[in-house]
Amino acid sequence: MYNKLIRNIIRFILLCVVQVFVFDNIQFGNYIHPYVYVLFVMLLPFETPTWRLMLNGFLIGFVVDIFNGTPGLNAAATVFMAFVRPFVIKITTRQSDIEDKYAPTISEMSLQWFVLYGLLLLLLHNFVLFWLEAFSIKLLGIVVLETLLSVPISLVVIVLIMYMFKPVKK
Repeated sequence: MYNKLIRNIIRFILLCVVQVFVFDNIQFGNYIHPYVYVLFVMLLPFETPTWRLMLNGFLIGFVVDIFNGTPGLNAAATVFMAFVRPFVIKITTRQSDIEDKYAPTISEMSLQWFVLYGLLLLLLHNFVLFWLEAFSIKLLGIVVLETLLSVPISLVVIVLIMYMFKPVKK
């Protein structure tokens, strides 16, 4: 129990640090913004209640907002992503496939499943984030462009992070 809690606290801190001090300071162009901090919510155990997912989403989004000076944008988008996560898991997975699994990771499920899962969650998160940032129907084209350009980069980085910290099988 405590081992999982400490692992999640360390994951929370590391993803915040990497997002704020690395990815938010790298210029990929005007329309590409990789977001890796959402991996924290994506990796929470399958049985995590929705209210706890949303609370964790709010906390990590709020920390990123504090450092970026974006009052509530990341928090709102991550809470939305946490809210829809159970539905994404339901539409991408049969219940029998997750009965003996702990968390939605590449090693527990599969790369193909994780890519689909991550793609759907990142599309929803980034669209909400960029939509709230633009806050105008006139900028819908730019919102869609930013979403479509940012999601693949974020997903590649997230998968690389997953492979870098893949647990060793015993």
